[in-house]
Amino acid sequence: MSFPIWRSALSRAPLLALLAAAGCATSTAPTTQAPPLPGTEACIFTVNLFDWTVLDDSTLIVYAPQRRDPYLVKLFSPVFDLPFRQALGFEDIEHNGQLCKGDYVVARGDAPSRTIISSVRALTPEQAKQMIAAAKHADASKK
Repeated sequence: MSFPIWRSALSRAPLLALLAAAGCATSTAPTTQAPPLPGTEACIFTVNLFDWTVLDDSTLIVYAPQRRDPYLVKLFSPVFDLPFRQALGFEDIEHNGQLCKGDYVVARGDAPSRTIISSVRALTPEQAKQMIAAAKHADASKK
């Protein structure tokens, strides 16, 4: 008596063992996670935008409605020479007047760019001062 199902399963046994071993293998490469962003998730009314400070090519501190109210704006990808851009625009995709995660920063210049905002977080004035000081220190160490 012949069992074709068993024969076909037995002929695939080495392949199945290899696939099972590959699926069970774990990566030994260390995973690096970015430290959590300071502050709390927030949105800003675009009519209240007062000023901004660029920390690096993908990070801004935006002030709204006054200089004492800082918000961290983290971009999904870096904008080339963001610290040297003279004009920035902020575009909310829902057209509700709020700048939130998922909206856009538009940097004008020789090579304009439109970049998604990955996070908007409310900061304390002290957190903003510390981040600005750290960015200046990092910039000075590059030079």
